[in-house]
Amino acid sequence: MNLRQFGHTWALIFLVTLPLFGQSVEFYPLESIQPGQTGYGKTVFEGTRVDTFQVEILGVLKNVGPKQNMILARLSGGPIARTGVFAGMSGSPVYIEDKLIGAVAYAFPFAKEPIAGITPIREMVDIFKEKPESGPRRARRVNPDKMYDVAQLPSFLSHFELPQFFVEPSLTRGQDLGRLQPIATPLNLSGFSPRSIQQFSSQLELLGLVPVRGMGTARMEAYEDVPLQAGSTITVQLVRGDIEVSASGTATHIEGDRIYGFGHPFLSIGTTDLPLNKGAVLTIIPNLMTSEKVSVTLEPIGSIKQDRATGIMGVAGEEAQLIPVRLRLHTSRNEVKELNFEVVTDNFLTPFLMSFTVHSSIVSSERSIGDQTIQVKCTISIKGQSDVNFESSVSDLVSSPVFAALAAASPVNFLLNSGFEELVMEKIDVEITAVEQTREATVETIWQDRLEVDPGEEVHLTVFLRQSNGDTIIKKYPVKIPEEITPGPLKIVVADGMSLTREDAETGVGEFIPESLQQLIKAINNLKKNDRLYIRLVREQEGAIISGEGMPDLPPSLLALYGSRKTSGELKSMGEVIYVEHELPATEFVLNGRQEISVNVK
Repeated sequence: MNLRQFGHTWALIFLVTLPLFGQSVEFYPLESIQPGQTGYGKTVFEGTRVDTFQVEILGVLKNVGPKQNMILARLSGGPIARTGVFAGMSGSPVYIEDKLIGAVAYAFPFAKEPIAGITPIREMVDIFKEKPESGPRRARRVNPDKMYDVAQLPSFLSHFELPQFFVEPSLTRGQDLGRLQPIATPLNLSGFSPRSIQQFSSQLELLGLVPVRGMGTARMEAYEDVPLQAGSTITVQLVRGDIEVSASGTATHIEGDRIYGFGHPFLSIGTTDLPLNKGAVLTIIPNLMTSEKVSVTLEPIGSIKQDRATGIMGVAGEEAQLIPVRLRLHTSRNEVKELNFEVVTDNFLTPFLMSFTVHSSIVSSERSIGDQTIQVKCTISIKGQSDVNFESSVSDLVSSPVFAALAAASPVNFLLNSGFEELVMEKIDVEITAVEQTREATVETIWQDRLEVDPGEEVHLTVFLRQSNGDTIIKKYPVKIPEEITPGPLKIVVADGMSLTREDAETGVGEFIPESLQQLIKAINNLKKNDRLYIRLVREQEGAIISGEGMPDLPPSLLALYGSRKTSGELKSMGEVIYVEHELPATEFVLNGRQEISVNVK
């Protein structure tokens, strides 16, 4: 079954299971809950069968968060005496007198008894009653230098905040051990390198996710076909195909076509669109820190639409929109490996998952330490627009796979967070080429064949590139002086793309607020590359930068006119004017360095 067939099976499944949705359940009033009351909970300990466990109420904690309460209870029964409250149990419904009181969602790390915090069901349901309002999205300032900032690990968590009240951090971190914390969510990973999982484990744990390696999608025939119900295992699928990523929890309540679960945030990303599937439990692994449920993903049932403080809410029969990705790795052993998968569409998750999958594909075939050069080419197809093309190379002894993974995710991150609502990614193609050599070269010096030149004539440059092993490469380039240039001194700059990009960032050249998606795509496609040289003809002269473009030779009247438009934020004065810029052919090296010479135009 291909990805598309798999993705569309939800429709048939929904028709089969539709009569089971919407079973009415009465809620037990929070104000009637008293210490000493007993009840029961529902969850899956193995396979797909929903089992029960016993619950003893210890009390109600008032105002643990803004208009949020929590029921404290002791759990028992099944394997709980051996495992305690375990990861993947989040969302397990709890009942008193057959009336639903809420979902198991919080626990104490290293607790000697299975004490759990239960999120009241009314708070889980009420938070999703009103449709969230979203203000108009505004285009954001584009700075090309940030597209090349792969020399440092950019934090994709910078615009992502975990809940800040009593529940931070999750059970995976082991901090603030005396406080109730959200039960960690098992993250099932299939097709990932152990080294990559280790590399990204700190980010995953920060999000309250416990990586579980080797678990993917299973055939439903291998498990008892139990209808989806409160207590069933559910999985949120983030990546599916040749590699898979899914998070597992428990369904708390089903009302009409709505499915409520978890009882705490999954990632707290608000309005979203993530595939929701049935799941099956293989086993529960006891652990002193936090035991975890090992599960597999079964057939799709709908889509997660909301992820907020008191849980997640999905809609049965809805199909989440995923982005097809093709990843081709040209290894250092002249092999070609291809992965095809789909990834969720989300401003935070998509670039993070792209970085994770690219890193895993590299380290599963290539060395992590030693001489290495990796080239990344990323093509993003956007509905109704030209393709976005991005290239970057990295050569490093230790961190090449990390930097290459971030380079592949950078344009995705840049686009999704640009603020243009009409942006729809149709597919992503990533080409990676790896060699076990350090291929770096520095612009050491340049020579010229003349000091004076007439307009329209050529200056012949000799560029000396010093490799990391000490060898010198000599390149010769002719540079034509523009016909219309006025007499006077002229600088000729030879530099790599990254150096010029950072130089432009300091002066404001190339920085602007795009007025359309087309402008943004053009800006990304015009980004300079770090595997080739650029030659610029520059003169010290008053000019202006308008919408990222240098405007030389402006008469004083126009400079004054544009200068009066300071409220637009789109004009900057500049003391140097770029007359001509040439992009030279690509090389096999990661280049760096900047040199300049001067000629006098007669």
